[in-house]
Amino acid sequence: MKYIKKGAEPESLTHHRCKSHADYDNYDKKDDLRNALLMEQGHICCYCMQRIKIRKMKIEHWKPQADFKSLQLNYKNLLGACLGGKGQPLHLQHCDTGKGKELIIQ
Repeated sequence: MKYIKKGAEPESLTHHRCKSHADYDNYDKKDDLRNALLMEQGHICCYCMQRIKIRKMKIEHWKPQADFKSLQLNYKNLLGACLGGKGQPLHLQHCDTGKGKELIIQ
């Protein structure tokens, strides 16, 4: 796994978080977020370090949204990951897709 020094979050995320009823699902500027993650990670997956592009990546929640709802819009909890074999059998999945809702201890 790549060490990622987190930078400033996109302004659109900061503004969205200030809205009432803001959550990850109704954040409509995810491309701003994807671009910021790609730039700070050097366009590589946070897990396998494979090159990723904006249309072939996932926004990873280091601490899963299901268990850490308060962190779903926290930029320090967000990373860019490859698609990780999405849609493939479980034994072929990796990175965020393979991790699923599992919590990785730091």
